[in-house]
Amino acid sequence: METSYEISPTIKMTEPVYQVVGDANWNSWSKIARLIKHMTWRSLASRYRGSALGFIWTLVNPIMLMFVYTFVFKYIFRQDSADEPFQVYLMTGILAWNFFSTAAIQASVSLVSGASLVNKSTFPRIVLPVSAVLANAVNYLVALPLLLVFIVLSGVHLTVSMLLLPCVFLLLTIIAIGLGTLLASLMPFFQDLQHLIEVFFTMWFFLTPIVYYIKTIPQEWRTWYALNPMVGIVEFVHTVFLGQPLHGRSLAISVVGSLGILLIGLSIFRRLAPHCTEV
Repeated sequence: METSYEISPTIKMTEPVYQVVGDANWNSWSKIARLIKHMTWRSLASRYRGSALGFIWTLVNPIMLMFVYTFVFKYIFRQDSADEPFQVYLMTGILAWNFFSTAAIQASVSLVSGASLVNKSTFPRIVLPVSAVLANAVNYLVALPLLLVFIVLSGVHLTVSMLLLPCVFLLLTIIAIGLGTLLASLMPFFQDLQHLIEVFFTMWFFLTPIVYYIKTIPQEWRTWYALNPMVGIVEFVHTVFLGQPLHGRSLAISVVGSLGILLIGLSIFRRLAPHCTEV
């Protein structure tokens, strides 16, 4: 007899269609990919169901932050540049950071919040953190046209470096999935971690050149500062949208760091996720 389970009113999964035993069978890529797609759209649909503005809410938080940070850092701390409007510098960095941090945080709690699915032995647990990241990736992509309009209205001329936007998006997605899967695999065993994550990301935010220019960092600290993988990624974001020079060394560190975090995250997730229901 065919067993089945519901993950939403419109999506029904049956074992013969999605025959993935726990997390052991990682070779059923097409089946897992289809399930990730369903879970991603399910997450987006539930998030904006009943909302009059829908995806526009994606921009509300960064726009409010932009006004606050612009006032504080431009008019109080005198962070400014003759090269580009400071509000554009802020907005591009904040949107990228919000995508990365929100995606990683939501992925980190995905196994705990999705316990009803995790408890089913046939459900591939990797779907939960990855779909959480991809749902936020869709939000970021939807916000980009509005960001481009804002940039043009602010008097910034887009350059050929805009062609590198897919590379920035890929890097942000890779590091979010890597960190999200790493934290998700640890969360069921160390639930106090949930209270530390937001503090960790707040500290990380201020250690990344988003609300200030990297030139304000003392030269003797730059080498250590660049070891933060988000430094090179945010600099890459500013290269794409503002045409700033591309810093190859920082970008190389970010690429290696992002891939390293991804490999470590997936490896630990593969080892620990099958045991998360035992705690």
